[in-house]
Amino acid sequence: MTRALEIEAFLAKANWSSARRTPIAGDAGNRRYERLADPVQGSAILMDAEPKLGEDIRPFLKIAKHLSDCEISSPEIFSHDISIGLILMQDFGDELLYKVASESPRLELPLYRLAIDALRKLHQSPPPKEVSDYLAPEMAKASATALSWYCDEVLSKEIGLEVESSLRSLDWSNPVLVLRDYHAQNLVYRDEQTGIAQMGVLDFQDAQLGHPLYDVASLIHDARRSLDPSVVDLLLKELTKNYNGKDDFEYAFAALSAQRNLRILGVFSRLCLRDRKPNYLNLIPHVWKNLWKDLSHPLLSDVSDVCENLPAPSPKFLEGLRKDA
Repeated sequence: MTRALEIEAFLAKANWSSARRTPIAGDAGNRRYERLADPVQGSAILMDAEPKLGEDIRPFLKIAKHLSDCEISSPEIFSHDISIGLILMQDFGDELLYKVASESPRLELPLYRLAIDALRKLHQSPPPKEVSDYLAPEMAKASATALSWYCDEVLSKEIGLEVESSLRSLDWSNPVLVLRDYHAQNLVYRDEQTGIAQMGVLDFQDAQLGHPLYDVASLIHDARRSLDPSVVDLLLKELTKNYNGKDDFEYAFAALSAQRNLRILGVFSRLCLRDRKPNYLNLIPHVWKNLWKDLSHPLLSDVSDVCENLPAPSPKFLEGLRKDA
């Protein structure tokens, strides 16, 4: 059976076969999405995560349930079929935090506070069982593996060793569920809701056990947008005041953010070189800026020293990546 016929049969079984289907922007993986509009049932989102392309919807279903149990807004699952990788789920709409905060600057601070409140609520609940670790060794390996797409493998390994050394000094005594892609394009403002239910969460299938500050570092040092500096200052002051870790907040935040930004340099390069998605290269200069902001912390001088050997993302360098794709 062709993929098109599998989808048609799945929608028919779920009683959505009469819906009008419109493709919508996907993520960096192999998952595809469509918005379904039905005159009676309203709208829904179809996730097409084909197993033949290496996709597995079981982690998404598991984390969606956990988020719901924690009273975090994740899409309600209407129907799913694990064997063929299809999910029909609630449509949260198009009011992404990225869009709302950019178009209405006055909402940036309260909405980012709301996103942080949702993380705080999530961390208050025990994580689900059988979730893999994203601790210092795994994080260092992830950054080194990805970074080899941006620079040579020898340098990426050297950087990975320094990253692991910096991360090992953090407080890992209270790991929490980290969603690992918690940023403004995966959060939806749901104005019709109240409290933390106003912040809908998407794209969480890669969740693992990690440091309590990882997702908030991803949120504030977003790879795709810059927050107003005054908003960043206020958020960091509030986070510092409420932080209960045994490590230093500023150091932990910088070390975790630096690891993420190093990994993203590689991920965006890989998306261009391997997956023929060159538009991600346009984001690399911003990621580079975030990285060196992180590496300005004095306790990250060893990581900073080895990162000096990384090629800067000049127009010439990025054009070279495009030509190699």
